[in-house]
Amino acid sequence: MSSIRSLVPKIPSMATWNKAFRIKGALKVPRCTLADSLTAENGFKKLKDYTKWSQAEMDQMTVVEINPGLGAWTSALYNGGFNKIYSLEPTVPYLKQLEVLAEQSQGAIIPLKKDGYDWQTYVELKDPEYLGPYINPDWSQVNPNILFTGTLPKSSKGEQLLAQFATCIVNKMALHSMGRIQMALWIPDQLYQKFTGPPGTNARCKMSVVTEACADIEVIYSAEPGAVYPYAPYHLVHIVPIPKMKIKAEWDVFEYVLKHIFVMQKQPLSKMVRTLGPGADIILKRLDFDPSIAVDGNKEGISEELLLKWRTLGNSLLLTILTIYTLP
Repeated sequence: MSSIRSLVPKIPSMATWNKAFRIKGALKVPRCTLADSLTAENGFKKLKDYTKWSQAEMDQMTVVEINPGLGAWTSALYNGGFNKIYSLEPTVPYLKQLEVLAEQSQGAIIPLKKDGYDWQTYVELKDPEYLGPYINPDWSQVNPNILFTGTLPKSSKGEQLLAQFATCIVNKMALHSMGRIQMALWIPDQLYQKFTGPPGTNARCKMSVVTEACADIEVIYSAEPGAVYPYAPYHLVHIVPIPKMKIKAEWDVFEYVLKHIFVMQKQPLSKMVRTLGPGADIILKRLDFDPSIAVDGNKEGISEELLLKWRTLGNSLLLTILTIYTLP
C-alpha cells in the first residue's frame, strides 16, 4: 500500500446505514456495500500481489467501478496507487458520500451518477472524455489501460448483470467492445457458486457454462460476512477473458440449445433433443451412448471416438452440443 495516501471513508454502523442510505419510500434495505476498510485494503493487496501490477502499469490504467456504495473499495483502489477512478453510482445517498472522498483525492476519484446495470452507460463510457482513447480491439493481449471493478448486489439483479457480462465477453459487446478487459468483482458467495459451478454439480447452470467457455477466473480474497452490509459472505474475483472463445457454434444457436439443456436437465437427452426443432432427433442416431441418460451438463458416457466424430460434423446444433460437453 502507498505510504502517502491514506483515504478513509466514513463507515456508519449497520443500523445507521440502513436508515441513512435507504432510498426514500423503499421497503428493502439499501443496496449492499463493502463496509470495512481493512477488508478492502487486504483485498486490494491480494489483488495486486496476484496480478503483479507495477506502479508504472497502474499509472496507465483507468479504473471503472460500479456500485461503489460507501466507498471502502474506492478508497482502497486510490490508496493502492490508481490515479483515475470513475465511480459509477446511481444512488444519491451513496453518491454524496463518494463526492466527499473525491474532494480528498485530488481529482483521482471521479463520481458519476451512472448505473452499471444500464447498458447505455457503456455506450457513454466510449466517449473521448472517458474511455474513448483506450479502446483497443486487439484481443491477443489484455487491454492495459482499463480495469473494470465493483460490487454486485446479492439479488436477481446482480445475477442478471453477471450473466450479461459473460455474454458480452463472448460477443464483444458493451464493456468488452472496448477490448479484452480484465475485471475484479466483489461477488456474493451464492452467486459465485453459480458463476463457477463445475460439471455434474447442482450449481452448474447456463451462466457457468458460458463463463467457462470465455474467461479464466480466480478467487483473490474472501470477506467475512460482517464486512458487507447487509451481512453476507463475498469474494473478490479476478476475471480475465480468454483471447479465443471455446464456443464453436454461432452464439444464437449455442444459447438456444444451452437454454433447453438446463431447462430440461432432469429429463433424458432423447427428450430434450426433440424440443430443439423438427428433425432434431436425427442427432440421436449419431450417438454411441444411451440417449435416455439425463442431461446434467457432465461428460460421463461420451466416448473420445464420438467426440472426434462430432468435431467433423457441420450441423450447428451438433457443434453446440459438442461445445457444451467438451469444455475442459
